[in-house]
Amino acid sequence: MVPFQNPSIYVSGLRIDEPITVLTDLLVVTVCVFAYIKTKSNNQAKVVTLYRWFLLITGLSTFISAIVGHAFLYQFGFNAKIYGWVTGIVSIVFAQLAALYNTREILGEQKFKLLFWINIIEIILALVLLFAVFSFVIVEVHSALGLVLTVAILEYINYKQTKSVLSKHMMMGVGIAVLAVLCHIFKLAFSVWFNHMDLSHIIIAIAVFVMYKGIASSILINTKEEELLNVQTAI
Repeated sequence: MVPFQNPSIYVSGLRIDEPITVLTDLLVVTVCVFAYIKTKSNNQAKVVTLYRWFLLITGLSTFISAIVGHAFLYQFGFNAKIYGWVTGIVSIVFAQLAALYNTREILGEQKFKLLFWINIIEIILALVLLFAVFSFVIVEVHSALGLVLTVAILEYINYKQTKSVLSKHMMMGVGIAVLAVLCHIFKLAFSVWFNHMDLSHIIIAIAVFVMYKGIASSILINTKEEELLNVQTAI
């Protein structure tokens, strides 16, 4: 049993386990879907597309975890947690690729290809270990490697050279997400009705919103630049 695990509740005879954890998971889902929809653009860069898919699949992973891994785990069984874990790993893949493509010109083709294949190998190892060990720890380690060692570092490199709003917000988002992981690791729980998972979910929702602001700002800047270019061309 999870320390300070939410007590089960019954709604019209339907048992729902860990209700607050489920609600905070659904908060993350809502922010992810909102961010994905609000950043839709007719002329978006590949980097933006990849980051949008990162947000959407993060939302999908969190939704699966909420329903299968928490609310109705007693129906699906512990092994069903793997669905949320796998989609969680896949979501980080899109963030890693986005950061790589965002710094492709700065890195150069040789370094880009090297880092690309290093990340692919790491992703494959994470999936193999996940099925071999069957532990959420693998997901946490992969997330740390993907977000901190790939996304944050590469976006920092890009920010140093370009002062990119997108890179700035992605770094901030990763930093906030690290706090969520620390809450989870150190089991920072206030009570059975607001445990370490509930707190970490709220922090993740904030992190996602910060990332969304970066993506949205990047789209706005690119749109204005294109409009200015079109005006200059017309003149």
